[in-house]
Amino acid sequence: MTTAVITGAGSGLGRKVAILNSTRYDNIVLIGRNSKRLNQTARECFSKGAKRVYCLMCDLTQDEEIYETGAWITSHLKSVDLLVNNAGLGYFEELLNQSFEQINRTFATDLTGMIKFTRLMLPLMLDHVGQAADIINIASIAGKIATSKTTTYAGAKFGVVGFSNALRLELKDRNVNVHTINPGPMDTNFFNIADPSGKYLKGIQQFIISSEKVAALSVKAVDQNIREINVPKIMAIGSILYTLFPKLGDQIVNSPLINRK
Repeated sequence: MTTAVITGAGSGLGRKVAILNSTRYDNIVLIGRNSKRLNQTARECFSKGAKRVYCLMCDLTQDEEIYETGAWITSHLKSVDLLVNNAGLGYFEELLNQSFEQINRTFATDLTGMIKFTRLMLPLMLDHVGQAADIINIASIAGKIATSKTTTYAGAKFGVVGFSNALRLELKDRNVNVHTINPGPMDTNFFNIADPSGKYLKGIQQFIISSEKVAALSVKAVDQNIREINVPKIMAIGSILYTLFPKLGDQIVNSPLINRK
């Protein structure tokens, strides 16, 4: 039997990814911090034809919960065919205004907790016979182009991109594919924490992409073994130009045209 594990599955992109994979895998494992939201995702997966759905409560900032979740999956499901590391949060504030709690929570959720959880899933994914197992890491365009007031969030997402690139090389002969998806701003509840004022969200309406589209791209990444996907296209192009012309890039991303925070 095949198994898909999705973190941050209670809402937003994680929920959409879970629903799209409902009939692609025999077991769907939903991981998140809110049981009510996980159960809602589970109901939607069942309505789309899912065979078995498991809801596991896990806060990626807590090592003990990560261990317990990993142990349950290892004991009950034995193997994992798809891991989607989607859980994430951020605070769009200047570093001087961020507390240690915000800094720790950002890195633990977006990067270190994700790395630890992946570490526990790897023994269940290595050396599959036949079709390769897949790891999808949801990073961000912020992991390619940093802007002001994203110091900790961009730092964590740059880390996700680097982690993914290194892990891909480590696993190239172990029948596991690693994919990175770097979306720009999406229509999810991410901004409830990142931008409670709503100012930034209002200023970037033309750049917002749907979580349904990004979820569909995650399926495409697996089916076509795509290494990295950057969306929307204008930001993908911008990330390339930024690498080539960093000084000019700094001026542009800090201009009122781009920096809407």
